[in-house]
Amino acid sequence: MRDTTGANSTESPPAGLRRHLTVVPATALAVTTVIGGGALVLPGAALREAGNDALLGWVLAAVITLPLIFVFARLGARFPSAGGIAGFARAGFGRISAAGVEVVLIGTFGLGIPAIALSGGGYLAAALNWPASQAWIGAVVLLLPVAAMLTAGTALSARVQTVLAAVLTAALLAVGALGLFAPGAQFSPPDFGPEGWGHAFTVVGIVFFGFTGWEMIAFTTGEYRDPRRDFPRVVALSFLIVIGVYLLLAAGVQAVLDPSSPRVETAPLAELVETAFSPTAATLVSVLGVLILAANLVGAVWGASRLVYSSADEGLLPRSLAAVSRVGGVPRRAVLATVGLFLLVVLCSATGLITVTGMFEVAGQNFFLLYVLCAAVYGKVADGAAARAFGIVLAVCLLVVALVGFDLITIGYPLALFAAGAGVGLVRGRRT
Repeated sequence: MRDTTGANSTESPPAGLRRHLTVVPATALAVTTVIGGGALVLPGAALREAGNDALLGWVLAAVITLPLIFVFARLGARFPSAGGIAGFARAGFGRISAAGVEVVLIGTFGLGIPAIALSGGGYLAAALNWPASQAWIGAVVLLLPVAAMLTAGTALSARVQTVLAAVLTAALLAVGALGLFAPGAQFSPPDFGPEGWGHAFTVVGIVFFGFTGWEMIAFTTGEYRDPRRDFPRVVALSFLIVIGVYLLLAAGVQAVLDPSSPRVETAPLAELVETAFSPTAATLVSVLGVLILAANLVGAVWGASRLVYSSADEGLLPRSLAAVSRVGGVPRRAVLATVGLFLLVVLCSATGLITVTGMFEVAGQNFFLLYVLCAAVYGKVADGAAARAFGIVLAVCLLVVALVGFDLITIGYPLALFAAGAGVGLVRGRRT
């Protein structure tokens, strides 16, 4: 392909992303992508709902998540690409469907990731004693260094994520242990009888958000040295780490906090540290929240920018966005375009055009529908009748949940995005 970026440009047309990710940095990226703001609030929300039986809810959510991440692991190993879920759709249902899925993903990331940035901005505002209305400034402050780091090079980003994953995992485990072993802590085991499991089921819907994120790391498989071997290992290792963190946090919160406390739903970790250690130490939770969400943003923007790169490489977006740097093979234009979109959405939120809650709700719903798609792809392309049957049954079960539990009006948003993308894909296919 001819270089249209200029002879002296540091960018080149798409020659492929650099395959550099190995198990350790990829696992770190996965952990920081999955563990986000939910770790700071979900343990308290679950405790408020189910009391001592909340711990069983976390176990159930993990069990329900297992078939989903199994599907992601198998598909990611078999179809590694920067397109992630769109690449899965292409393998299962063709280019036109993949184009529709790409637009749905862009519309989903365009809401969900700015919402994460605004949540992190809220913690930054709290740490610096800013008014809550200035959370959008904190979101901008977080997004700009993320863009700078990802454009500087993937090797640097991977090293930073490895350090952040180690530090944040240790910090969250320490908070959980602090609650569990604090003086006066009283941990009551859950009821393993029918009533306890009944309470646990009421918690699953609350804590399931904490188990999303593995779909994001599917967009990084094009940068694995050996995706077929390493991607399933990364998914398995990160799943075990995430489960360990969540269970210890849930146990620590349960041992110290009263489910009726007014802060148990909004700031459970802050109250845990304040009760078990010192009121002045609660400020550290705000700092921890900023770090968690900053690390979460790195993984999210990394994955979203690879989607933009892949879409440009396919011709759905301007091909100039598929240029990669000559040194390191970084899709800098895709990163900058992605962050620019997110900053625009943050500013729209600051003017009141859209709420953070609404952004999370629509993005979460869209991701769930994409889980249905992934299960359907697996049901079509898996080797063996049993594996295909598993994918089909999983897709049907997820679809039933979506039809029963989702607002049918808001489902129009992803359907409209899919139709627009598929239409562009159809026109592009006819021209080629």
